[in-house]
Amino acid sequence: MKKDSMAYKYAMIFIATCTTVVYFIPYACNDFYNHFIQTYNITYGQAGDLLTFFGITAVIGYFIGGWIADKFNPKMLVVWSAILTGLAGTVVAFSSSFTVLKIMYFIFGITSTCMHWSAFLKLIKNIGEDDEQGRLFGFYNFAYGAFGIACTYIILGMMETALAKYEFRGGMMIYCVISIVFGILTWLFVPYDKEKAKAREAADDKIDLKLMGKVLKMPITWYLGLFTLGYFIIRSTVPYLNPYMTDAFAVSVGVAALITNTLRSGMNLVAGPIGGFFIDRLKSSTKVVMVGGIGTLILTVVMMMIPQEKGMVTLLIAVCIILLLFSYVNSTALYTPVTEARVPFKYVGTVLGVASAIGYSSDIWLYNVCGAWLDSYGNAGYRYIWIMQAGGAVLMIIMGLLLATTYRKAQSKESNKGAGEAE
Repeated sequence: MKKDSMAYKYAMIFIATCTTVVYFIPYACNDFYNHFIQTYNITYGQAGDLLTFFGITAVIGYFIGGWIADKFNPKMLVVWSAILTGLAGTVVAFSSSFTVLKIMYFIFGITSTCMHWSAFLKLIKNIGEDDEQGRLFGFYNFAYGAFGIACTYIILGMMETALAKYEFRGGMMIYCVISIVFGILTWLFVPYDKEKAKAREAADDKIDLKLMGKVLKMPITWYLGLFTLGYFIIRSTVPYLNPYMTDAFAVSVGVAALITNTLRSGMNLVAGPIGGFFIDRLKSSTKVVMVGGIGTLILTVVMMMIPQEKGMVTLLIAVCIILLLFSYVNSTALYTPVTEARVPFKYVGTVLGVASAIGYSSDIWLYNVCGAWLDSYGNAGYRYIWIMQAGGAVLMIIMGLLLATTYRKAQSKESNKGAGEAE
């Protein structure tokens, strides 16, 4: 393939996208929740503790990752992220010590989120020209969704058949091998033009610590951060559908994992583009946020009312499909508010960085709380989890209304300014 052809660029994006397995590795304990609990013989609370250790470094990583990607070669950060995360996952696969698991999950936040995310976005951007970014990131989103579904089916199938005696450990090792292999392939084949990167550097790629005080005083920062928090509370409670189906509806472990992961990845593929389409069509994210938030809230209440009986599992799945469709349409709205609120260009990167840190902070406490509820209350604990999910929807709705007020003020100010200049 010619290096200036879109086919070549898509191939490079696919190779680089496969390094996003670094996010599947720490969250594999959620994706295959029952397998994980059984393999390591731990409680729901202990599983939550592990993701809390991951969340501590991951949240910090979302915040400072952009600064790290500015200081070091993004391509090599992606490469080393994939290799080191694969090695840390290998330790998890062979370990039986809960202390070692906690250490590795703490390290996961550094090797995945901190090293990978911002560097990966810079690497994808660098593969093409300015007028190709829409197609490149569109293909990345497609490749990410398809890769996630393929990994889920392959690993779950292997854990239920050829790797059955190795349980979760075998699936984890497949993830680790994929991570290391595609880290090496990215190093060998994916290009990174340093001169192009320097020429394209823009303020919205960076967090400027000198602007932090100003940004923290902006209402948009807190509105967007709390909106993101509401969204991720919902995203983080979805994996509990896996044990919910096995504990309360007598669904087998393998089938529950298959259904849950298909719903999560499938809705990600479908709902995100739908949300983006309507935001562009309506020229506002607020209406999409309202529909998504209210729909999620109503469907969560409906889900809580479904009797915990084996014969009701089909109804549960149908409700969950619609619920996730409503909640996932808001994924596109996480980053559009800064544009609609007319945030000055030099503040954009810092606002998004702070808002992301606020939003992703649920990783620090949510899994610990949910695990403690399940250990203390058994199946009744799921009701508390779904109430938290409903709370996330309410938070999105409230912040959406406040964001809408911010938009109107910004647009009114802009219109008055334009009128004054015309006079």
